[in-house]
Amino acid sequence: MLHFLRKHQKYFFFVITIVVIASFSFFGTYDTLAGNAIHEQVVFTALDGTKVTRADLDAMVAFLTTDNDDKRLFGGAWGPNFLNDGVIKNDILTTGIGEILATTYPELVGRDLAPRLEKEKRYNLYAHPQAKFISVESAWEYFAPGMKANYRILRRSENPVEQKAFAARIALYLNERQFSAPLLRQVLRYQQQQQGWVTPDPSLEHIDLSLFGYHTIDDWFGPRFVRIIAEFIMNSATLAEQKGYEVSKSEALADLMKNSEISFQQNLNNHHLGVANSTEYMNEQLRLLGMDRTKAVKVWKQVLLFRRLFQDVGNSVVTDALSHNLFNTFAKETVTGDLYRLPHDLRLQNYRGLQKFETYLYSVAKRPRLDKMNDAELLAIPSEFLAVDEVKRKYPEFVQKHYVLEIAQANKSALQSKISLKETWNWEADDKNWEILKKEFPELAIKKAPSRKDKIEALDSLDDMTRAKVDSFARNAIVDEHPEWIDEALKDAEHKKIALGLTQKGGNSIFVGFDNREDLINLIDKAPLNEEPKDKLARISGDDIHYFNIKVIERSPKEEILTFAEANHSGVLDQLLDQSLEAQYPKIRDANAKDFKKEDGTWKPFAEVKDKVADHYYEKLLKAIQNDAKEEKTLTGDKSASLRFYAYMKDIQKKLKRGEDASQLIKSADAKKSVNNQWQIEKINYKTERSSDDRDIDTTEMFAINSNEWTDVHTPVNGDLYFFQLANRGDSSEDLTASYDAVHEAHAIISDDAQRNYTYAVVKKLKDSNAISLDYLNAGEETIEPEEESKK
Repeated sequence: MLHFLRKHQKYFFFVITIVVIASFSFFGTYDTLAGNAIHEQVVFTALDGTKVTRADLDAMVAFLTTDNDDKRLFGGAWGPNFLNDGVIKNDILTTGIGEILATTYPELVGRDLAPRLEKEKRYNLYAHPQAKFISVESAWEYFAPGMKANYRILRRSENPVEQKAFAARIALYLNERQFSAPLLRQVLRYQQQQQGWVTPDPSLEHIDLSLFGYHTIDDWFGPRFVRIIAEFIMNSATLAEQKGYEVSKSEALADLMKNSEISFQQNLNNHHLGVANSTEYMNEQLRLLGMDRTKAVKVWKQVLLFRRLFQDVGNSVVTDALSHNLFNTFAKETVTGDLYRLPHDLRLQNYRGLQKFETYLYSVAKRPRLDKMNDAELLAIPSEFLAVDEVKRKYPEFVQKHYVLEIAQANKSALQSKISLKETWNWEADDKNWEILKKEFPELAIKKAPSRKDKIEALDSLDDMTRAKVDSFARNAIVDEHPEWIDEALKDAEHKKIALGLTQKGGNSIFVGFDNREDLINLIDKAPLNEEPKDKLARISGDDIHYFNIKVIERSPKEEILTFAEANHSGVLDQLLDQSLEAQYPKIRDANAKDFKKEDGTWKPFAEVKDKVADHYYEKLLKAIQNDAKEEKTLTGDKSASLRFYAYMKDIQKKLKRGEDASQLIKSADAKKSVNNQWQIEKINYKTERSSDDRDIDTTEMFAINSNEWTDVHTPVNGDLYFFQLANRGDSSEDLTASYDAVHEAHAIISDDAQRNYTYAVVKKLKDSNAISLDYLNAGEETIEPEEESKK
């Protein structure tokens, strides 16, 4: 056989060569031709009749999908196209053109946005697992107030391309460009650090905080919307050329090089850069885009033509500076004076807050019984309080002692991660431990398992939930067998120095697991100062889960009563209020049976009628508030709460008007807050303009009074009571800069409006000519399923 192959090998070589060449020629050429066919496919016909190919459109889409802002948000990493200076963001979305395109082609845009909206409705914003107030929403309130409202609008929408929903999507996208995920992470870290009792959330360092997990324009709006924008820009460039606009190739190249230089300087210190200058930087970006300079210049030339056309439309609008100067003279009029305001901690924003305030006064203040007081006594803010011992005897939740402690924390549950699956199974299969498991889990007791193999089979036969409980129990038991692990964890944990007040019971505390903290406080009181903890304080726990190492730095010599703000923040008042109302319920329902009986004659449960019980219990107080406010109609509970300090603020204003010494009623900057001075109000040197956007203060009356006169006590529904004394009125009419700014701002608004109006005319022309089309996607070559899209 081998002899035969050797004898005829040249014929075999010849045949094999022919077959290989033929195969390469056919299949290789076939793939190339097939690829070229797709790229050379005509996807739409522009306004001037030009046939636009798939390759040209794909180049424009690739260029626009990411921009230099994305480059910055990704920390300068390669990928986003820094040669794009934000065309879609600045020229399409900010101006309002994007909304017009979406409402013109709702079916096309909606195909991508419908599955996105379903995902968005299921999305949960981050909140710290231990402290829910450390959250994305709380960060938004301070740094991006509009995001919360737009987030809710979008999630409540049924149609993703309706005007309100799409406008909310655009606003969220633009706001996140300003308040990005990296910045949000820093804010959450800072909030976490400010709360000494909060255990840092390890997941915060690696979870994706980008809203909905979106990063690019493609993620937010879908590939079809980006392609519609690309076709709109290409058609607009054609329209610009028809109107005589010109952009040379060298001009387009120079603009690209400028964008490259800007990004290069921004990322110069990035160790991932890997290039020596902006020219190499630009070449690398083009390589990643799969373009050469000629293709990039062609794309950017079309963008510049589009920009010139629309910017000229916007710049053609003329604004009258004289009218703005006259308006500015009026709008910039200022008033300066003293604003007297209720501190934030005393602003009762709802009925529940009013009830908690009255519970606090009843528990710690010297005052007659509620049913024995007249209207003036009911509305008075007490200045005398019960003795500390008396309060502690009845309500230990309201008495605290201040300490400065150095604390380290360890969680036994977290130590279970040290235990491997093999160690867990070995522990479970041990004969001694098997007896423990049978007592804890009766399901195992009915199974005969004499051998190790039988035990493992018995465990495997359990349902997933029961098996998870068994494994968790086993890992917990293994941790118990290694107390040295807790010591090591406490030693390695961060030791934080914290100033705090401790009550014997009730309320939130850094010491999780201690329902009654009396023994803990006794240990802290007996511990030597500034010495490493010994005995129990070196490793103490109230629930055998949360462990603490406590070093005592300072402690106050005596106990004191909590202020209302401290009691309210700690959560003590919620529990006591419910206990108080529940205790009154039998008496109140007997006197008002029709309000509290079911149809079958049985009493309604307390939880169901809690607010109605409060209405009866605080009936005299609510009536006193209504009479003092001179309201004829019965006030709601929330409105009554906002007026609780109305009489108190009026009384302070009367004293100030009469020239009496009211210094004890005004908060000083250096005063330490205590139970005796907690009712002091704030005095602020306040200056404002007519045009200022201070939503918390109604300035109308301030501009209507004369110097040294007083406004009435204002009573917003949020409990923020205040009044104002005018010192002097100013005139900012000579500030021409403000006037110029106003003219510029007005011009920008009118310019965007002009561009939107022009867009309607252009879009009509495009629709009539069918110059925007996504029919080429219907063949299925680029159908993007939601699951695939979410992986991108």
